[in-house]
Amino acid sequence: MEAGVGTLLRLQEGQADVVLVVAEPSAKSIEVARRAAEIAVSRARVIVVANKVASEADEEAIRSALPDHELVIVPEDETIARADRDGLAPIDVSEETPGVRAVLGLAERLVG
Repeated sequence: MEAGVGTLLRLQEGQADVVLVVAEPSAKSIEVARRAAEIAVSRARVIVVANKVASEADEEAIRSALPDHELVIVPEDETIARADRDGLAPIDVSEETPGVRAVLGLAERLVG
């Protein structure tokens, strides 16, 4: 889905079981994520995906802005960045890097 809150504003209760709100550790991204989670929480379960987290300060910035939601941390991962540049799926490059393991863990939570 696209960034922003437009899709969430059109989402009706019961149309989704879970909404993943992705936030990167920048002020703009965190603010959009905060607004998206605020809208989505009345429509579905919300999981915040803290993406490209490089430090405890990054994690805390996202966690403190979205304290009432489940949080999944996806660390900054050069393998994911390289796979993206090369047009590859990160899991096809390596299943063992921290970022890929975090995404796989999220997928298991969603289906399990």
